[in-house]
Amino acid sequence: MTDGVLGPFQKSVKASDVPNGSIAGKEAVRAAFANAETILAEPAVGVVEGGAPITPLGHNAGNYFFIPPSGQLRKFSAESLEVGRGVRSLLMGQGPDVEAWCLERFSTGDGNWNPRIAGLWIIERCNENGVFDPDRADLRSIGVWRDRLGYAVAHCGDCEVAPDGSVSLLQSASIGAIMIGAGAIEPPSFASISANLRLNLLNRIRELWGWKRSVDADIWLGWVAAACLGGFPEWRSHLYVHGNRGSGKSKLLELAAALLGELAGEIVNDATEAGLRQSRNNEARPLLIDEFEPDDNPRNASRQESMLALFRRMSGGGGGRISRGGADHTSKSFRIVGAAYVSSINHIQFEPQDSSRIVVLGLLPIPRPTAPSGGTDKLTEVFEICRKLSSQFRGRMLSQSERWDRTHAAISAKAKSMGADSRQADTASTILAGLDLFLFDGEIDELRLEDLVVPMKAMIAAGGDDDEYSEGLDALDYLFCSTLTLDHSLKRTVGELLAAALGKCDIADVVEPEAALARHGIYICAEKEGFAVRYGQQSPAAMLYANTKWRKGAHTSALLKIDGVEKPASALRFGRRGQHRVVTVPASYVSGED
Repeated sequence: MTDGVLGPFQKSVKASDVPNGSIAGKEAVRAAFANAETILAEPAVGVVEGGAPITPLGHNAGNYFFIPPSGQLRKFSAESLEVGRGVRSLLMGQGPDVEAWCLERFSTGDGNWNPRIAGLWIIERCNENGVFDPDRADLRSIGVWRDRLGYAVAHCGDCEVAPDGSVSLLQSASIGAIMIGAGAIEPPSFASISANLRLNLLNRIRELWGWKRSVDADIWLGWVAAACLGGFPEWRSHLYVHGNRGSGKSKLLELAAALLGELAGEIVNDATEAGLRQSRNNEARPLLIDEFEPDDNPRNASRQESMLALFRRMSGGGGGRISRGGADHTSKSFRIVGAAYVSSINHIQFEPQDSSRIVVLGLLPIPRPTAPSGGTDKLTEVFEICRKLSSQFRGRMLSQSERWDRTHAAISAKAKSMGADSRQADTASTILAGLDLFLFDGEIDELRLEDLVVPMKAMIAAGGDDDEYSEGLDALDYLFCSTLTLDHSLKRTVGELLAAALGKCDIADVVEPEAALARHGIYICAEKEGFAVRYGQQSPAAMLYANTKWRKGAHTSALLKIDGVEKPASALRFGRRGQHRVVTVPASYVSGED
């Protein structure tokens, strides 16, 4: 630890805190599992009870869309259904209830059923539902979702689990969306985790890694807990962990994967934006990506920027919705919802719009164990705990989700009272609400809110740059650092020339800095109160930004986000250099007063 401030709930678990007083280590884990109250999930409700095993959705351009007993979205042409081609394969082997339904509806009179009649039945029912647009439909696959009543629902591939532990098949859902089937994942378990074991897990995570700040372990666990709820939170925060070799950053990512279990899937160490949105289409689950290194290669840098843009879209509301055109001239829509966790050795400098969504944690070298093999044994043990607790961890967060909105609102109000803006408050509150739901039962109170002040301050300070203001300053800094080639191949930066022209310093080898600046669309204002920058896509100043995100005149809108920068209503005259449409910047930005 580099600072001495105690984080929230930062007390060590004493022997007296653990069941049976003297039990510790692995015995504590065994005891907790032995004493856990197992709540068995009820069997899934059959789809045939009260309805057909096929859910007709509608038709579009000669194709018919429906969900068969497998739960997957299927598209059949009218020609196929009219002759029953492929219909029997959808219904065979789906259980005696489905077989009985087919014999009742489409019987041939000899103990069999007719797939052609079944196909015509599908056409009729789909026509009754009208036109169906799969790109606009609310399709939901694996993950945790918010239903139309505001409750969390865990989609586990072949069934859905409610916060009370009840299980139902996907087609019996009535949550205001289309639940589509996928490969089954392990459902959450509602076996209880004792308060002592939950706090013990946090303490072990604190001591096994070299956290830069004493609150970072709490923030990390809070992120994992919140990410466990997939797309249920209205705002989802992302996590970035960086550290040198030997800091255990990859092991920490593996620990998150152990806790999240099959909900997160495999850790990805080489990804693209296209690969992520295609592999996680219509899913609401966490993303875990290792080796997310910054790269000077323009191609790889662009790939990383595309993924960061995807993370931005994943943060709020319905998540990232992307539409792409196909080779057949039809569009294809993708949606991905959830929180992302990325790690790298080299530190990434995020754009302001990313820093308000991504919480950054740094790791120091792993603390040396006091015993020769103590560190390895403890690390192995904490992984064992997390793997065993995975389904219970997800079950606990699902069962506690009913108080998510109230907890998040209380923490957000506290953050705003400390000076956070809405985005900073949302990002910090999502992580800290996850921590509170995991560690405690019951509604959050003032005492628990006060315990969260230290990590709240840390996250607010880290995301403190205002998006718009910082964007403008970045554009201005780029202008100041741009190098101009003068007479006799002399090179000077715009910042140096402005300082000389405004009388802030002298440059011995530049006689007329004002003229040099004017050739690039930068002029000195009257009384030297500031300087002006021409705007327009083809202006000389726009050429300075040609290879940046402020190209084609976008530098104007960026500069106008800075306090004191103005855009005069009409063109200004600058001596013999004529009239130009410009934005004016106060001289104090050149001198550094602001």
